Amino acid sequence: MAIEITARSGKKLARALARNEENANLILTIFSGEGLTGYAAEADELTGGLISRRIKNDGFEPKIKKFQVIDTNLDIPGLDKIILVGLGARSKLTLSGLRRALCAGFEAARDTARSEHVVFPLADVDLSGLSVQEFAEVVAQYATLIDYEINHKKTREEDDAPTRLESLTVITSEWSLTAVKKGIRMGQLVGEATNRARDMVNEESDVMTPKKLGAIARGIAKDSGGLITCKILGKDEITKLGMEGVLAVNAGSINPPVFIDLTYTPASGATTEVIGLVGKGITFDAGGLGIKDGESMKDMKNDMGGAAAVLCTMSVLATLKPKISVRAVVAATDNLVDAKSFRPGKVLKMMSGLTVEIDHTDAEGRLTLGDAIHYIQEHGEATYIVDLATLTGAVEDALGTLVTGVMGNNDKFTREVLRCAQRAGELMHELPLPEEYRDLNKGRRADLTNDGSGPGAIAAGWFLREFVKDGTPWVHMDIAGTSFRNDAEGVDPEGATGVGVRTLVELISQYC
Repeated sequence: MAIEITARSGKKLARALARNEENANLILTIFSGEGLTGYAAEADELTGGLISRRIKNDGFEPKIKKFQVIDTNLDIPGLDKIILVGLGARSKLTLSGLRRALCAGFEAARDTARSEHVVFPLADVDLSGLSVQEFAEVVAQYATLIDYEINHKKTREEDDAPTRLESLTVITSEWSLTAVKKGIRMGQLVGEATNRARDMVNEESDVMTPKKLGAIARGIAKDSGGLITCKILGKDEITKLGMEGVLAVNAGSINPPVFIDLTYTPASGATTEVIGLVGKGITFDAGGLGIKDGESMKDMKNDMGGAAAVLCTMSVLATLKPKISVRAVVAATDNLVDAKSFRPGKVLKMMSGLTVEIDHTDAEGRLTLGDAIHYIQEHGEATYIVDLATLTGAVEDALGTLVTGVMGNNDKFTREVLRCAQRAGELMHELPLPEEYRDLNKGRRADLTNDGSGPGAIAAGWFLREFVKDGTPWVHMDIAGTSFRNDAEGVDPEGATGVGVRTLVELISQYC
């Protein structure tokens, strides 16, 4: 059940807290060097100076991300426990720092204070470029993300199971209440979309099949009030279109391929500019005949993380209502081992007409994406393209598990996407695509090989770029290192992270 988030105005903290029906815990954000001000000062007065005494006696310094949980032992609504969260020096606070502090605060509320109900008074952060609405959006989004519980199948109750945040009450001034409510709605909308993407990736691969992805896409269109249409292409239609990349990867599978085509059209009508989203949709990647070892294969249900991010981004557009057309496509299949599996040495003719020699059957994602990227230009009339793919292990070698690798063919559009990632709180870094590396994918018997030499992430990026028309701005996000975690990190849980949803929504929100 999703966390319930509400906004409430109150000049006096005591009056606002008294309206809580459930016993709640209070999160207070504090700047270093300023003492207790605003709601924090009032909370100190309500507790008879307990907060200031504990800060002094415990030596608490409100540096960024530092927190302290105070058990009040007071029978005061909303003051069962108080979680102090440091924001550091006011003059040095950044949006990134604010996000880290909020994450620490909600983690402390959930894991240390074991809170089910939380009250969060919005502090005056005086952060350049951050409105009170955007502050509320970040608070609601992070509370939603931190509250995520993996869609497990456990039947036994566990003593160390994490506490769920059931409700969050945001307190603000009367004049900013309307803006705060808007921020909460947006933050929760994006947070819940990210959590749905997490659920999709965490699901078992024999449940989250290509057919299931198609059903989810149909549901998105059905729930859009007519703003989104859905077209699902089956194997026969994929064959007629000449998508040999998709068909080759699917050859060893018991599940037929599915090609998903979602179109969002503003209520005012289609626009000449179209944002095209392409998600890698390999629902399970065994590596084909170039089979992975057991450890590498263990989490390969996450090879459709790009597809999940794209579909869940589309799911919010009917609420967001951007004034630009958006097209999203996913070529969905798994990559399994069978007597019919495609083999090294085979030459494919892609939908674009380019030929590709297969040198490794575990480099399958670039084949399905090549066809999808060509399709979204020819049939989707995309004027901007962003693709998301768990494409290479090499990107993790380069950037680790916290930073997504980004490549593009247009500096202005690439900068725009990176700015949106920064605003959304997703770490991304650009990798180069120098012309000198283009021949890494040069084939012996075909135009291209699917197993280019040299720096792996860049070679794969160049392969995809071959299918982008000249003059069409395109960005590739390699999320292989960031889409799935073995251990929780910040607001990202163990398992699927839903990476990409927040950045894509931020990008599209510019057109609202």
